[in-house]
Amino acid sequence: MKAIEKLYITIAQHFPDERVTTTQIANVAGLTRGVTSSYLSQLAKEGKLLKTGGRPVYWQIKRERSAFDDLIGVNGSLSTNIQKAITAIVYPTNGLPIFLTGPAGSGKLPFSRAIFHEAIRRKVIHKTAFFEIIDYANYKNHFDDFMADLRTKIVHSSEKDNTDDGYLYISNLQMLQSSDQQYLFSHASQQKNTNTRLIYSSTTKIFAAAQGWFKSAAIKITLSDFANRPLNERISLVARYLQQQADQINKKILITPNKLIALANFTHPNNITELSNHIQLLCAKAYARTPENSQLVIGTASDNAISIFPKQHTLQTNIKALTASVLQLGPTIDNLYKKLADSLLRGESITEQDFLVTKVLNQMSTIASDKLVALSSQSIQKACQSIITKRYGVVFPSKSDPFWHNIARAFLFAGTCSDNLSDTKVTHQFQVTAKRRYPRSYYLYKKFLMQFMPQKAQNAYYYLPFFLLFVKCEKKIDSVNYNAILLAHGENTASSIQKVVNSLCGNYFFEAFDMPIDITLSEINIYVQHYLSQQDPSAKGNIVLFDMGSLRQMFSEIKKVSNQELIVVNNMTTAMALDIGLRIQRNDTFQSIAEAGENFGASTNAQYYEGLSNQRNIIVSCMSGVGLSEELKKLLDDNLSPSLEVITLDYKKLHTLLTNNDRKFFANTQLILTTTNVSDDISIDIGIDIVNVYNVFDKASSLRLQTVLLQAGESQESINKLIDQLIRFLSIEGIRGRLQILNPDIVIQESQDIVAHYENFYNVKFESKLKLNLYMHLSLMFERMMTSNHSNISDMQQSTLPRQEQDFFSLSSGIFQPVEQKFNIKVEDYEIDLLYQLLKDYIF
Repeated sequence: MKAIEKLYITIAQHFPDERVTTTQIANVAGLTRGVTSSYLSQLAKEGKLLKTGGRPVYWQIKRERSAFDDLIGVNGSLSTNIQKAITAIVYPTNGLPIFLTGPAGSGKLPFSRAIFHEAIRRKVIHKTAFFEIIDYANYKNHFDDFMADLRTKIVHSSEKDNTDDGYLYISNLQMLQSSDQQYLFSHASQQKNTNTRLIYSSTTKIFAAAQGWFKSAAIKITLSDFANRPLNERISLVARYLQQQADQINKKILITPNKLIALANFTHPNNITELSNHIQLLCAKAYARTPENSQLVIGTASDNAISIFPKQHTLQTNIKALTASVLQLGPTIDNLYKKLADSLLRGESITEQDFLVTKVLNQMSTIASDKLVALSSQSIQKACQSIITKRYGVVFPSKSDPFWHNIARAFLFAGTCSDNLSDTKVTHQFQVTAKRRYPRSYYLYKKFLMQFMPQKAQNAYYYLPFFLLFVKCEKKIDSVNYNAILLAHGENTASSIQKVVNSLCGNYFFEAFDMPIDITLSEINIYVQHYLSQQDPSAKGNIVLFDMGSLRQMFSEIKKVSNQELIVVNNMTTAMALDIGLRIQRNDTFQSIAEAGENFGASTNAQYYEGLSNQRNIIVSCMSGVGLSEELKKLLDDNLSPSLEVITLDYKKLHTLLTNNDRKFFANTQLILTTTNVSDDISIDIGIDIVNVYNVFDKASSLRLQTVLLQAGESQESINKLIDQLIRFLSIEGIRGRLQILNPDIVIQESQDIVAHYENFYNVKFESKLKLNLYMHLSLMFERMMTSNHSNISDMQQSTLPRQEQDFFSLSSGIFQPVEQKFNIKVEDYEIDLLYQLLKDYIF
């Protein structure tokens, strides 16, 4: 499946009906914003998405009007049931049977008719399809007659051609005895070659028993009673029935807000059926009192009465404003936002913000029934356990009814505000201040919201429950002084370690990022940068544990993101992460955590300073290989004070760092010694003296080296001794002393012959110090190749090299052939390339 198709499916799953921003979609899809924007534009061109707005741009799934759209609650309490119904409708060949339960008068028949019309719209049944009702209540316990009529209807449809199909709605099955229910379901599931689709309806739950009797899969749908539906849906239903009466009598209806709320809180065993009857009686009484008036007044006459005009097709679209007006949502939420922002700015504790939100919830107690609150609290508690506790180790009260009850009310209140007030996509001041005051807790809540309700993650109303959810644990979470990150390749490597460590420590210490195998360092840095941008800028430091890659590169990249202290540790393990987690918990100093990171194992390294070392240092890098560099390091260590650390570095890596002018890498470096000339411009750019060690034969260069070492605090005596030993080491006698196996006279002679061949071919005359360098390089190379069992360096792709370098390779293969035969060695392409780097400035 293409990435763009996966993105469309992701949007359809997470945001089936919402307008959402590019950022919201990118967060859910796990893509960068740029890639997401490109895909979204393409989907819009293909007609799959609607694009609206400007800054920001909003996207929405483009779909035809559904038969369910006329049902109140299509995007609310009925949304899950509608998805189940669609599953039953579209499943081949004749869909799946549906078990529809709900209290009397809860809307089972209208919902079933919507299923029927949606099946026609989707063309899974024909336009001429039938919808018939068979109600067991009409048979007065005459089960045999009921079954006979049922068989007749099913058989009748099977005997007709394939154009005669439809739905049979079998209602009031709660009146059947258990044995009769069993017979009905067994008989119905055995019917073959029929186009009749079945919907079973009952006021009680019969599905548990039916599962054992019915011989095929079925869909269970349960409708809530009126009192347990969200307030805005209850108000919408009241408004719909008032509109029907206004249309019927062709008069305007006036109703006071208090009376409208009272109707929205109407309770009766027959639910919305009785609500419709009750509203009709209210209108009839009002009509009887003043039949001559052009309008009906329900309740008492009032200036703030709500008007419902006959034939008003826009009433349902005005329900949002109506609900907001009745509940005074606008002034209430504005006042709450202001008080929260003021409380946060005054530095009051989260307990005060919890009190402010709870006070408003108590004033809005009518927005949800106790049953709806209980159901909501269960789902929120389960989500918190899965999203926060399991991964971040933060434990909430287990079965504290008041705690979860209040949080559920806060979410329902947020939903009421979101549904009935204008969109609030702009971050409110109280969110900005809360993030600054409680950075780690706020981060966890946002992560929770993005997974629990991703379509609401940008909605300010849904950040009100934050204060209630974290009131008992914020202090513990935000007392952590370090930002700790786990980075690992694989689907669950980092997150698995994170869950173990955070759970054992009982707090949120580590965030984890599971990365694809082929991810680049710059892409990893995006994860880290995004995470740190959401954390407290005053944290004591950042700690990053990762599984593979270059320690110094990782340190350098992450250091670009934040100026805070940084520890980077490679080859991470669970034990390592747990040790660091416990040290963070104890609030250990940064230095002690950093030093501990260096001692986790032989394969583990840690870096917590800029550059190669946190000590003043000298870098030694020889083109002839690490062996020569190590010999020079030994000379420096033997003659200079311990305060100067001597570090050997691969020449190609040094060249790359110098070319990139990485000043931070050389933060504590006093001097760079190498065996080839480096451009003075590079030396000036990074502000460090770079000395070719062979230049100690020149008086001016020798004085320059002495000056650098004197400025670094070395004594003149130790410097003089060092230079004397360097000159001896770099002479012919020095080469003799370093050869352990080969005859120095033979090897040096072969080296001299090879250098002469290059001089003759290119018609040049090399200066003495270059020749000495070449003799040293070649002689040591021959012995190194003889003592090495194999080479790990693969051949280079010569065809990709510049023409003059290809010619050099071709010439060198001939020059080295006698030596290869004499010493039984093979000169690798890598060695020839090093030689080319030494000579290119002299032969071209």
